[in-house]
Amino acid sequence: MKQTQEKNNTLKTKLQEMLENERETLKREVIDETLEYNSDEEIECFFSDLLQHGCVSGMVGKLIYYTDTYAFYDKHYDEIEELRVEYLENVGEALNVGDRDWKNTLAWFGFEETAYQLASELGIEV
Repeated sequence: MKQTQEKNNTLKTKLQEMLENERETLKREVIDETLEYNSDEEIECFFSDLLQHGCVSGMVGKLIYYTDTYAFYDKHYDEIEELRVEYLENVGEALNVGDRDWKNTLAWFGFEETAYQLASELGIEV
């Protein structure tokens, strides 16, 4: 039983340890959201759902309303811009925002891309 409990808290423990090294970063925002879940299975499901359906699904409560996504974008502008440029360099084309709201879309992109990188760092297959 104890081994099961330890296994269930493996990802949560890793996330809590990562949190100690993060200040006001995008990564901290994603870790904070992820720590709402308790077991490895719930954490893996969070990443899977987020990376399959995106923030547009409404699953990230702090990124539903424009006022919140705008504030998130403004707060993390530099990091989001780095991710956007990295995406451009890796994919070879700019993000297609279309007629959607720029700040809102980039706030979601920043959160999702950071979640993808964090999942990879944790060894979660998505």
